[in-house]
Amino acid sequence: MNRAANQWAASRQAKALLAKRLPGSRRGTVRHHLVRAGHIATSIWQRWHVGPDQWRLKHLRWYLAERTGQFSNGTRYRHWLTVRLLIMSLEHDGWIERLDGPWVRPTGVRGTLKAGRPVLEPAPSARGRDQ
Repeated sequence: MNRAANQWAASRQAKALLAKRLPGSRRGTVRHHLVRAGHIATSIWQRWHVGPDQWRLKHLRWYLAERTGQFSNGTRYRHWLTVRLLIMSLEHDGWIERLDGPWVRPTGVRGTLKAGRPVLEPAPSARGRDQ
């Protein structure tokens, strides 16, 4: 990816990262993620003049702490979900645990993250039990 020359280029780069990552139609949730990704990229570019390919952990932490501070807990959580998708698109999965804050819960209360949904194992077939 090329270095973003301005805030609009940074916004386009962030949207392109997510457009590749998010399957489905461009209505509803996917469209909202793309719009938020553009806002995130624009805010970071205005502060540091760096595009998505040059982002560091400090840039995303600054955005979540400073730029979303006046939002409601639910809105901060939705911005966190978009940041998390951007991190995964940039292939920096190790950053997710290091961005802990009040934004990781829709309630705004910090706490330990749960393991998530368990992996579904294939059920043994009825044939295999009979033999």
